Amino acid sequence: MVNKPDDIARMPSAELQKLLFDFQAKQLVLEIQNQELRASLGCTEQLFEKSLMGCVTLDKQGCVQRINDTAANLIGFNKQDVQCETLDNYIEVSTKLAYSNYLEKLKSTHLPDVLPLKFYGKNSKTIEVDCRGSIVRGSDNSDLICLFLSDVTDYKECEKKLSSMVKQLENTVNRKAEQQAETNEILKKTINELKHSRHQLLEREAKLNSILNASIEGIVVVDMLGTIVSVNSAVEKIFGYNAGELIGSSINLLMSTTMKKNKPYYLEKYLRIIAPKVIGKVQEIEGLRQDSTLVPLDMTIAEFPLDGMHYYSAIVRDVSARKVQEQQEKEHLEKLAHVTRLGLMGEMASGIAHEVNQPLSSVVNYTKACLLFIQQENPDLEKIGEVLHKAHQQALKAGQIIHSMREFVKPRKIHRSTVDINELIYDAISLFDADFKQNLVAMRFELTKNLPSVFIDRVQIEQVILNLIRNSIEALKELPQFTQRHLSVETSLNDLDYIVVRVKDNGPGLTAHQREKILTPFFTTKASGMGMGLSISRSLVEAHQGTLHFNSKEDKGTTFYFTLPTEKSGNGRNKT
Repeated sequence: MVNKPDDIARMPSAELQKLLFDFQAKQLVLEIQNQELRASLGCTEQLFEKSLMGCVTLDKQGCVQRINDTAANLIGFNKQDVQCETLDNYIEVSTKLAYSNYLEKLKSTHLPDVLPLKFYGKNSKTIEVDCRGSIVRGSDNSDLICLFLSDVTDYKECEKKLSSMVKQLENTVNRKAEQQAETNEILKKTINELKHSRHQLLEREAKLNSILNASIEGIVVVDMLGTIVSVNSAVEKIFGYNAGELIGSSINLLMSTTMKKNKPYYLEKYLRIIAPKVIGKVQEIEGLRQDSTLVPLDMTIAEFPLDGMHYYSAIVRDVSARKVQEQQEKEHLEKLAHVTRLGLMGEMASGIAHEVNQPLSSVVNYTKACLLFIQQENPDLEKIGEVLHKAHQQALKAGQIIHSMREFVKPRKIHRSTVDINELIYDAISLFDADFKQNLVAMRFELTKNLPSVFIDRVQIEQVILNLIRNSIEALKELPQFTQRHLSVETSLNDLDYIVVRVKDNGPGLTAHQREKILTPFFTTKASGMGMGLSISRSLVEAHQGTLHFNSKEDKGTTFYFTLPTEKSGNGRNKT
């Protein structure tokens, strides 16, 4: 109740003082509320400007009164350009009518609703938005239209794509359903066939077991832990154990001592790392019999899954008899190689005699000169020393030639060592210097530098090179007297890390018949040849895990070439 002035005048001083205090308190509350209202309006302004949704305020005529940055960027114009313009100037024709109707309905009903619109946007790119409007009261108590714009362009695109994907999915599902129906029919037939085949499968399993037990090759099946799961009868014969002693035991039981130095680690490493890399490849290993003797084996590994687990089957064959035969063949090959070295040295005898004769003649001449110097009254000792030094060098040269001949022709055991193939070629060809001069042969070297070393028997590969050079010289002798005679030796490295040695001449070449027979034993194109040189050369190269080939055309010359593995190739350290 509000007090009148007369009432206030008649009030006691205490009540007046209380009333004054109440007025002051209410004034303070009103000031606080006023400050909060101003702060709230500031936040509203900031929210309007920084909103991630486009906000536009229109008057009743549809002209833009205010627009935030988001809406201006959406439309594609600066805020200053849009200010006081009608918003439908930026709306596509297709949605202008709907926009006009929407504003009229909003002004009459004041009910918010959502309207899809299309704006021209930047670079005339169509922007699709959802527009939600409402009527708000302006500062002058006039009605304003507030529109909130949400960019739904990406959403619409995704909606179209989703609709397309749904249709494709429906088509796929229908197609799969048809296929599934066909598959079900096939499965029904297959089930009937499987039932019929089950009995046959059992019969085949029995037959397979009988075949496995009749095989001369041992078959051992192990799991991923190295435990033996099954063996056939041949395993019992090879290792001396019966099946009961092996099944359930570790495969370590059949491994040689060197392979069992670190049993758990080696077996785990072999099954996890090595075995998958050698599946299907033949390996040479040593097994351990029950009587502790070693047996050489050829082993092939296969991997197969069964009931969700992986197993390895090792197929082993006792190759003791083959190893004995190989050793006999190697010894026989060495004897044949020795015979051919003797024959080759016989063919080279005249040239080597010339080579030895030159240093010996020089020694004789130098010693005669020394005798003449000594007979003088005041002999020049320094000059005599120089002449004696030259005689010494020539004597050493003759000795080196004789030593090389002895090393080449004497019987010897196979001895492999690391060799630079280019140095070996230079050493071998130096024996032919006299032949090149005598037969007017122009020698050319095309040796690739920095080739990897090879692990070979030096004398055997030297013999191969000498055989090929001798054959080329004999072929070049058949050319007319004044025809240029060229012989070249080339080395290179192929893609498999094998060194390739080529001996090429421009001789008369080989006929078709000669090309067919040239590498067979006892076939020769020489009047006095034995026909063993190329055959033995090929055997020596193959004993080093290499190959020997040739290319030849009549009147175009011949090229013989052979390969040798390097240590990088993985075969370079295989021992003969």
